[in-house]
Order: sequence, then structure tokens, then C-alpha cells
Amino acid sequence: MTAALLLDMDDTLIDTKAAMVTAGAVAVATLWPEAGDEVHRAAGARFHGDPAGFFGRFTTGELSFAEMREARVADLVEVFSFTAIDDVILRFEDVYAPAFFANVRLFDDVLPLVTATTAAGIPIGLLTNSASDYTQRKLEIAGLEGVFAVVATRDTLGFGKPDPRAFRHACELLGAAPSETIYVGDHVEIDAIAAKDAGLYAVWLRRDQGDRSGARLAHAHGIPVVASLKEVVALLVTG
Repeated sequence: MTAALLLDMDDTLIDTKAAMVTAGAVAVATLWPEAGDEVHRAAGARFHGDPAGFFGRFTTGELSFAEMREARVADLVEVFSFTAIDDVILRFEDVYAPAFFANVRLFDDVLPLVTATTAAGIPIGLLTNSASDYTQRKLEIAGLEGVFAVVATRDTLGFGKPDPRAFRHACELLGAAPSETIYVGDHVEIDAIAAKDAGLYAVWLRRDQGDRSGARLAHAHGIPVVASLKEVVALLVTG
């Protein structure tokens, strides 16, 4: 029987990718309008994609959240040869943050899972690699404030996923053994495989049905794959 449900935040509960790409493009267009629409869109996609891996360095504690964001903006300036601007990170954030939050959207399969889990008397926790202030704002906008018994973020823990300590600490806060906790996230390695390795009942949320390599990887590790959070409801009893 499931003792607790632990959920990832970004691209599991809210469409973070769409919000980040849009906000990144808006910020770049505001600071460097001469670059043109195509470059603005490409820069927004790169800002989200983070090919240099700055967010990963944030999750391990190597970079602070502010340092990580500054590095990602500096990466855009270098890659797209944008003109140097004084106080660029502050000016970028002044545009990016409101644009991001204006585009935060809750997936339509979230509330049915929350409702069913709450009705079953199962506590719900949130484990995210994002920062606490950003996470709180996302929850408020998405209408999820007060839903989670536990909200564990990278900056409050000092480390993030895929570190097994992050998963086990969240379970401890929930008062549930890892083996009796279902964890659901959208990243097959950082979420699903890492959660299973930490001893939780891991479920991979495969929103991108074109990700066949991820599906093969999940199956190879014996991890259930779902296309919607609505499918997790049945696992609350069998998980």
C-alpha cells in the first residue's frame, strides 16, 4: 500500500519548457531587438535547453541559483554574439521573470491526481531542483498552494536530484519509507532511474511520446511508464 506520493514540479505539473522558451525569447527580444525574430526564438530555446549544463552544476551545489542564471545569460551573449550591455543579468531578469510567470500553465491531468490522492488520505510531497522562491511562485500561480505536505527544493536541501539523499530526505519529511513512496517525474534518468536507485517506487511520466530511447531505458530498469498523471491513480493502491 502506498504511504506517500512524491512529485516532480517542472514539466510534470506545469509546462515549464513552454514558459521558459517563451520568456527567454521575450527577454532577448527586449534587450537585443535588432537580432530578429528567428534569433530571439532560437535564443529562448537555448536558454531552456541549457546545453552547457549550468543547471546541472546548480543541482550539485557548484553554482548558486543566481550564478547559474548569470552563466546562462552570458552563454546567450557569447553564442549569438549579442552586443554587450551593462547590468545585462538584471535587465534580462526584469523582463524574463514576469514573462515566465505569465506563461506558467498547469497540465490538465494534475488536479485529478491530487483529488484522488487527497481523497485516499495519502500525503503528497513535491521534490524539485528549482529554487524555493521560484517554486513558491509557481505553486501560487498554478493554484497548488497548500496542496503539498512537503516542498523540498535544491536550495533548501543543499543538493538536488539525482542525488539519492534528495529523494530520501523528502520521504523522511513525509514520514514515509522510500519503498512505500511513489515518485513521479518527467526525466527518465534524473527523476525515474534516480528515484528507483534511491529505493522509491519510481514512475516515469512520458509526456513526449516520441521519446522512444527514454521508454526503452525505463523498461530496462523495470520502471512503469505513464502518458498521463491520471494513470498514476491506479498505482496508488498497487504501487
